[in-house]
Amino acid sequence: MSPISIGSRAERTVALIAAQGGQALAIEADIAREEDNRAMFDLAERRFGGIDGAFLNAGILQPYVPLEEVTTAMFDRLIGVNLRGTFLGVQQARGRLRPGGACVVTASLAAVTGFAEAAAYSISKHGLVGLIRSAAAAFAARGLRINAICPGMVLTAMNGVNGEDTIVDPYALPDPGHRGGLTAQQVAEVALFLLGRSAAAINGQVQNVDAAMLSAFPPLAELRSGHGAG
Repeated sequence: MSPISIGSRAERTVALIAAQGGQALAIEADIAREEDNRAMFDLAERRFGGIDGAFLNAGILQPYVPLEEVTTAMFDRLIGVNLRGTFLGVQQARGRLRPGGACVVTASLAAVTGFAEAAAYSISKHGLVGLIRSAAAAFAARGLRINAICPGMVLTAMNGVNGEDTIVDPYALPDPGHRGGLTAQQVAEVALFLLGRSAAAINGQVQNVDAAMLSAFPPLAELRSGHGAG
């Protein structure tokens, strides 16, 4: 890994944070590699003098294919990045965060329900729920917390939506509506809450951020347009 190799998207994020008066740095890494995770935390500690919060948000999405078309290579790649990579980051976070700190892991709605069109992705995200629940006691033993968020449809390039990156006053964020698409900031605001001291009593939990997508069965019209209502 080269600490000076910085992608354009990461550079844009740094610029957005700086424009809001914050401090940020960018580093290119393969989170499936133990040494890359260690290097990221090393750099953050040196630059900022310590680490109080870790938002482990990196992940990849598989092509939408039925279970029988999931190849071993596809499966291994999803598990390697989404599950192994996050596990390595969680290990670093537990050892590096200062007392009172917190870690938030991005899972997915696919972590709490099946995803027939992206089985390997769903499996990797289900593993993250087990990870944060299993890690909660180890984090608490060091005065730390760990939680997961499960976003629904987020309107980003990963989901085929290209838009301008912006940061707005949280009170100016749009209402996504019932089962509507989310902005990246709407998800990030929940992560920030879980990282902060206002969430000091929350540990080892999974929070859906989905505009009620999984709150109930789909509307009857949607069921009838599929295989019919029983």
